[in-house]
Amino acid sequence: MVKISSGEVLQLPVPGQSLGANNMIATEEFTINSKCTVPVLQGRLRAYGLPVSGTKPMLVQSLKTFANDPSAWSQMFQSHKSKTRRAITGARLKKGSSRQIIAQFGDQPVQTEYPSNKSVDRKPQKLDEQCIVQNDSWATDVLARSKPQHGGGASAVSSAFNNASSSNDLSLEPGGGQMGVGEGEHEIALTTIQLRKIERHMSSYTELSTRFARLEDVLVKAANGAQTPFPQSQPQFDHAPYTRSATSISTPAAYITLPVPPMSLTHGRSIPASEISPQNLVVLTLGDEELAVDRTTVPDPPSIVFSHDLSALFAAWHCSDALVVNGCGIPIKYWPLFYHAKNGIKGGAWKALQTIWGNWKFVVEEREHFESDDAFWDAYSANDTHLDYTTILKRLADNRASQAQQDVHDVMLFFNGDLSHPNANGAFTYTSGKTTKVLTKAGDISKKWRALLGSNTLIAHAWDLRREAKLNQRGTAPAN
Repeated sequence: MVKISSGEVLQLPVPGQSLGANNMIATEEFTINSKCTVPVLQGRLRAYGLPVSGTKPMLVQSLKTFANDPSAWSQMFQSHKSKTRRAITGARLKKGSSRQIIAQFGDQPVQTEYPSNKSVDRKPQKLDEQCIVQNDSWATDVLARSKPQHGGGASAVSSAFNNASSSNDLSLEPGGGQMGVGEGEHEIALTTIQLRKIERHMSSYTELSTRFARLEDVLVKAANGAQTPFPQSQPQFDHAPYTRSATSISTPAAYITLPVPPMSLTHGRSIPASEISPQNLVVLTLGDEELAVDRTTVPDPPSIVFSHDLSALFAAWHCSDALVVNGCGIPIKYWPLFYHAKNGIKGGAWKALQTIWGNWKFVVEEREHFESDDAFWDAYSANDTHLDYTTILKRLADNRASQAQQDVHDVMLFFNGDLSHPNANGAFTYTSGKTTKVLTKAGDISKKWRALLGSNTLIAHAWDLRREAKLNQRGTAPAN
């Protein structure tokens, strides 16, 4: 600690003086005593352009050091180091003071100019032959995938082989790295891709055949005067709702869902749109058909259950007369158009129907993965006994939750653990106020990941290559 000597006299320059022609600096005596408080010492140091922070002994020591070094006194007459003389432009050039400054200190300071990004001549990067071949092959495959496919089953299978054959040297990863595969391993990966693409095309024709067979059954029952299999009892609410999530593996859609026209059964006269009041008129699109609806005549949701007759649900999903609107039977899959609150037809009805209809949809979607009802029940039976409705819903919910976790693992692997990666194009982020946040729920991430694979062919192709390489590594690993 510095000891302060009371009554010590320092010889210091007079603050605020002007420098004379002979460069002589006027001085005065400054006495260190009890009247020298911290503010007084700081004011004196500030006048000399010295630091003013610290305790009182430190400030006194700074003054003593400055008093004992006359060569440092000249800094009183220098401008602050952090300040620079601004350029004199425009109307300031006409002022007398400005002309005097330029005459005494020279012309305006030279301003450094840098070339703009557009004017800079950048030499293009030279690519080697291997990179050129890979880029051409990648572009050819992308263009081939973007072309629509037409024709029958034979051309679809042939196109699948052609697309698979042209994808052997392609790679796309967020990190920009390239994926190399050995010759033997590459042949295995190529064969697997070909088989998978053939399965995708064939599954669409299988589903179409199944729907025609189901339609034939409905028409036969109608021709024979069969009674509708819908029991007219009160709806059951004893099963718990389940969260919707994906049920298939983490790949683009495994089959193409072909549009099926609504099997609208006519019941009485259908009122044309011209006879409905414009205030109550709503035109709904049911598949490829349009139906004019008077919102005031839509009945309440039918009180039907399918927990003991899922085969009836499979048929009624595409063709049903349990709900009749304007003389037409409405398939169950279109019921949300009439009861969802956003359509403003039957407000409040969707709250009671949402869980039941959602569970029906889960079961029907699972059924459509099989060729027939018998194949479905073969998978959902135990000891030659069909599983009950609640058990099937529980199994489907577990499958969706498990698949959602797998999708989260896949997307984190693909984007190196960064869901806000630029290559994701914001698919896994959302805006809350002025803040951008990342999705955290597994079900939401799973839906976005599957939508991204279905809409972005580059990411879908890169993910296929990565999965095939991983499968090849497993196939070549030594057995334990």
